[in-house]
Amino acid sequence: MIIDLGHIDSVQELHLKFKTELGFPDFYGMNWNAFWDAISGLIEMPEELILINFEKLEDVLPTDAEILRDLITKYNHLGRDSEIAIEKAMY
Repeated sequence: MIIDLGHIDSVQELHLKFKTELGFPDFYGMNWNAFWDAISGLIEMPEELILINFEKLEDVLPTDAEILRDLITKYNHLGRDSEIAIEKAMY
């Protein structure tokens, strides 16, 4: 699964994108603690999740991009059968 982060303008829009694309529950709290809860146990994650245009997210929302990168690193160290990857834009 690929999620394009290139057109995100706010943290609310970012959380809504994840909620929609990954199928987070309706009660998803639209914050980083809720994001962690969702990916680490509430939903079944895809075997491979690739986030593209991350560098654009870093330009628009640098603090949130750093938090997201840290959560991805933490997730990938859980030793699950799925992984989240960050890749440059595919042009």
